Amino acid sequence: MTQSRFGLQAKIIIIFAVAVVLVVAVSTIIAMLLTRQLVEEEVYSKALAQARATAHQLINEDALQDSAKLQRVLKQMQRDLPGVRQADVYMHSSPHRLEATTSPSGEHLELDNMPGIERYDEFERPDDESLTIETNQGKFWVMGVTILSQGQPVGCLNLKVSKSQTSVVTQQLVMRNLLLTLASLVVVVLALHVFFLRDVRSRVKDMIGVMEGAERGQLDVRASLRSFDEIGMLGAHLNRMLRRIENFNIELERKVRESTAGLAEANEELRRINEELFETQKKLARSERLAVAGQLAASLAHEIGTPLNSISGHVQLLARRKDADESTRRRLQIIEKQIDNIVRTVNQLLSWSRKFELKIEPVDLRRVVEEAVLLSSPALRLRKIQVKLGLAKDCPKIYGDGGYLQQVFLNLINNSMDAMPQGGELRIEARPANGDARRVTVSVADNGAGMSPDTLAHVFDPMFTTKRMGTGTGLGLAICDQIVRQHGGTIQVESALGQGTTFTLVLPVDCRERTEAVGAVAEVENSKA
Repeated sequence: MTQSRFGLQAKIIIIFAVAVVLVVAVSTIIAMLLTRQLVEEEVYSKALAQARATAHQLINEDALQDSAKLQRVLKQMQRDLPGVRQADVYMHSSPHRLEATTSPSGEHLELDNMPGIERYDEFERPDDESLTIETNQGKFWVMGVTILSQGQPVGCLNLKVSKSQTSVVTQQLVMRNLLLTLASLVVVVLALHVFFLRDVRSRVKDMIGVMEGAERGQLDVRASLRSFDEIGMLGAHLNRMLRRIENFNIELERKVRESTAGLAEANEELRRINEELFETQKKLARSERLAVAGQLAASLAHEIGTPLNSISGHVQLLARRKDADESTRRRLQIIEKQIDNIVRTVNQLLSWSRKFELKIEPVDLRRVVEEAVLLSSPALRLRKIQVKLGLAKDCPKIYGDGGYLQQVFLNLINNSMDAMPQGGELRIEARPANGDARRVTVSVADNGAGMSPDTLAHVFDPMFTTKRMGTGTGLGLAICDQIVRQHGGTIQVESALGQGTTFTLVLPVDCRERTEAVGAVAEVENSKA
């Protein structure tokens, strides 16, 4: 069974509109038949009155003696009375003559073709003041009006008046009636539309919305009851049914909630324990790695330090001998330089494996950053790296160790230089943390080669490096992480291959209490080492 596309409101309005249109069409036809004769009589009366007035105007303005003025008066009459198709002025001279005409061809009205007119005097010199006949087709009136001068007829004004003007007037009257009827139809349709919107459609849509809400589980919604008609009774029954369903669901939910309350608590406790266990495992794994690395660093420092010092002393003594040639001295300098590199690596291992002795005092973080950039400026210029500083004036002073913080920034700047061997841009910004006046944010960003996700996962691990052999120990970022953590802060990194790297440090303005807590944890880790 096919469904109709139209709603109830559209159907009623369409039926009503069709009925009204049919009634209007029938009434329009009847009106045209009844008003046509009346309109013809009105048009005829106006044309005859205009002809008489024009005849008097010709005498009053002496237009009969001035052909130009006579022609102008006739043209003006045609403009005033659109139904006049032709106007002729005859003079009663002997013989009679056509004085003026509005016909473009200059021909006068063909009286010989009109039935009942056999000679001039019958039409041009009527016994009465005026005479009117119809053409044989019935489409025009031909009117003759005598032109009187001092009571004597001197001429005749003949007019050819079209009856089509009556049709135009009739159509205008019918059109006005039709427009008025259509306007009334629109008003009635709008009234019906408003009625449906207010008393039918809105209430039905309200109940449909209630049903859709009930399908989505919103059983507390109710249909509004505006009246107690059929739609109101339907809404009342719908509300009663929803109330019963809601009470049933409430009772069912209560029983289910009582049955599952214990299970939910157990699941929540299990989830919390799993999260704590995962965090504890992460901390334990890191502590174990740090402990192993610390033992290795201490062992290397002890086992390598003394032999290196002995070797370095002997190399210096050999370099001072006068009998050594230039080639030998150069080789000794290379050996001494490599020994210094090994000593520096051992010292870095020792520094990382031990707790840093921080000297906490007020520090101007902006000045620390500027000094780090100044120390690195020769290398930055050599590598054609442009530095842009964005140090906010409202960046507060913090409590911390300026020397160690400067070491952090120097390490980050060196890493950025290594990532931009062909030059680039290094941007360092310092500002108060967003929404937290107790913290300061420092970012170090470059547009270098960037890092892969695998590298990011291990970037702060000790002894991890992507630099070529001899250019890095893998301890720089691990030391930076330890210094920042001892200040009670955090350091994070964002990077992507080909898109550069950004290190973000968040430091507390006052780290004294946090430094003590972090120092205690570091002592525990060192004791394990």
